[in-house]
Amino acid sequence: MSERPAEINARNLQGAQIGDGGHQANIWNNTWITTGPSVQWPMQVGRPPTRPAAFQQRHAMSAMISRILDDGGATVLTQVVATGGGGVGKTQLAAHTFLRARDEGIQLLLWVNAMSRESIVSTFAQARIETSPGALHAQSADVLCDRFLDWLSTTRTTWLIVLDDVSDPADLVGLWPEGPAGRVLVTTRRRDCAPAGARQITVDVFTPEEAHAYLLRRLGTPGAQDTHPQVLDEAAALADDLGRLPVALAQAAGVIRNQGITCAQYRTSFAQRSQRLDHLFPRDASADGYAHTVATTWSLAVDRADQLPPNGLARPALYVAAVLDPNGAPDSIWSAESVRRFLAATRFPARSGVTPAEARAALRNLHRLSLVTHDPAGGSVAIRTHALVQRAVLDPLPADTRDAAVRAAADALAQDWPEIEDDPEHSRVLRHNVAALATHEGAALWQPRLHSALFRAAGSLGELGLIDGAVANWETLTATATRHLGADHPDTLAARYGKAYWLGSAGRVTEALEAMSALLEDRARLLGPEHPETLNTRHNLCDWQGAVGDAAAAAAALRTLLRDRLRLLGPDHPHTLSTRHSLARWQGVAGDPDGAVREFDRLVADRSRVIGPDHPDTLAARHALACFRGVVGNHRDAVAELRALLNAKLELQGSDHPSTLTTRHDLACWQGASGDTATAVSALTALLEDRRRVLGVDHPRTLTTRQDLADWLGETGDAEGAAQLFRALLDDRLRVLGGRHPDVTITLHGLAFWLTEAGHTKHAAAVAREWQQATAASGRTASTTGLRPGPDGWREGRAHRWLTRWSSRALQ
Repeated sequence: MSERPAEINARNLQGAQIGDGGHQANIWNNTWITTGPSVQWPMQVGRPPTRPAAFQQRHAMSAMISRILDDGGATVLTQVVATGGGGVGKTQLAAHTFLRARDEGIQLLLWVNAMSRESIVSTFAQARIETSPGALHAQSADVLCDRFLDWLSTTRTTWLIVLDDVSDPADLVGLWPEGPAGRVLVTTRRRDCAPAGARQITVDVFTPEEAHAYLLRRLGTPGAQDTHPQVLDEAAALADDLGRLPVALAQAAGVIRNQGITCAQYRTSFAQRSQRLDHLFPRDASADGYAHTVATTWSLAVDRADQLPPNGLARPALYVAAVLDPNGAPDSIWSAESVRRFLAATRFPARSGVTPAEARAALRNLHRLSLVTHDPAGGSVAIRTHALVQRAVLDPLPADTRDAAVRAAADALAQDWPEIEDDPEHSRVLRHNVAALATHEGAALWQPRLHSALFRAAGSLGELGLIDGAVANWETLTATATRHLGADHPDTLAARYGKAYWLGSAGRVTEALEAMSALLEDRARLLGPEHPETLNTRHNLCDWQGAVGDAAAAAAALRTLLRDRLRLLGPDHPHTLSTRHSLARWQGVAGDPDGAVREFDRLVADRSRVIGPDHPDTLAARHALACFRGVVGNHRDAVAELRALLNAKLELQGSDHPSTLTTRHDLACWQGASGDTATAVSALTALLEDRRRVLGVDHPRTLTTRQDLADWLGETGDAEGAAQLFRALLDDRLRVLGGRHPDVTITLHGLAFWLTEAGHTKHAAAVAREWQQATAASGRTASTTGLRPGPDGWREGRAHRWLTRWSSRALQ
């Protein structure tokens, strides 16, 4: 035995220690002490996936990753908020960063397949052995892992660790690498994976430029197989069809090359909803480095989400998200009873009920796994789901489960629909979601009746003033009802009513009257002449007769209808009172405003007694009474009553309610008629801003406010300004309503009048000829529209126009 050294470093020594009575003897042999091989730097442990041949550079995203890594701290790659789901290229971006770090001379590079805690621990243990060759290899993996993490925390050796595809944040508890010389990069589907201090980067789908460059590189470069000469036809459109999702583009390109077809031909197959994703993206198609096909890339995430509490609800919640508009849906529908019933019934095993809190938790679990994007501050588009995620979810779903999801979502949308549509963006989102539901096969929305959401969506455009779109929607709904339910079904008749109504609103008055008359005949034949729906059709036909200019005929028909209503329903029935309201209105428009004042005075009292003073119908009668008082010359009383009505509506309905805005409008007009033109201009200017905000710039009532503002501006002495406003209004009304609409005719007349007042007589004469031609083409006479000839015709017809317009507006 050699001489004992004065000092020995036994950090990595294997041996025995014997102690007795507080004394310790170290038994050692220098043959056990081995220096081992030296570590060769730089070192790589683990291997990133092979770089795809058609790897697409994503310069902005790569630069962001590099910048944060260079700044220090940890970086976590999550899915993009807007598109969610797997297959966006997180791993490829991480691999690109890994290889660049190697080129830059980072001394230790560690690539970890982090799908499980065991995999992370074992890779860290192997790294301990590689970086410390003298380590005690017989120690457990957990001990070696801990030693490696200890070494990272103190070493000055530069290092980068990539934890790829972390599936559960719990797997990283106690394993997060830290140290002054190192950086950590994590890829994960989970949005809740980053520890305190880590920075998150959302990885989006390709930009349009990146998607085009990828397809060009993948398909435009000759390979082992010849490609079609026009392979890139409609390549940009294909990228849009696939949502620019990298994994989808990769697999689609593989199919296109394998089959020798074009992007356009692939698009045709993709558009066929009968084509399943596992056929469009087969396993044998080259996926350019992606481990999963489009059809399977989200299955693991769904399984994981379904295991989070409340267990079993994430999957049925995803079924609901899959039938909605991928561009956004309100998260409020998840608290709807219909959706909660669906979640309870579809969960395995089924449950007796699901609370709103549990339904929201299921939604948040989908968000955590990047299957949907949930932005609590997103308002109407708080929930977004990539279209390919939706299709992957729905493809294997049994038809009865899909139909149940569609019905549950439709019920929730109908419940979420506001009674007063004063938020155009929210209404747009609701309509788009109903349209998305209607694209799914099955009878969920058609049997045994048309779903109420279809009627709400069809009427929504009209409520927001988009009249041509409303007509098109009702025409489509009528055709749908006829196809699914038959021509004589009550819902088909209801759709026909909506079509006729909005035809009239669009200025197609002849078509509207013909359609309403035909509907009346069919309802009388199918339901009987005294059925409530038949009587309602008679009532509305009378209203449209008045609205298109034949107020006397409307009043005569309403007198006959009132006798039938009194006989069948009695004097206090709401329908009887409604008929009295219309009769008084058209009686006044037809030339008996004093009689209208007397009748509306009685009607206000009767409605207050029967349905209450604050009921909207009672308020409508008060509004009509005030307007007719103005017509008979009592301008001061009209202003006083409209001001009192406005105060009541502000209290009962709020400042943004469309009915409140209407009362503000008419109050301003009657203030102008009473001689206070400056107040009228000021009030209409303020109202215009509110109507633009609440209803939108192209809503007919917004345009009407612009007309009356121009008119009263002219009355203050600014004829030139009035003419300029009318000219701009004419352009917008032609764009929004078309040349045949009565409001365009009125605008032409107003423009001609104020041009004359401003001294532009030649131009005024040309516009007047246009107005006369438009009046003749519309089939309406000057006497029925309030457009009277002569230099003072515009002023003389002003009150008549207000009444006619107000009477027509009351129909809506």
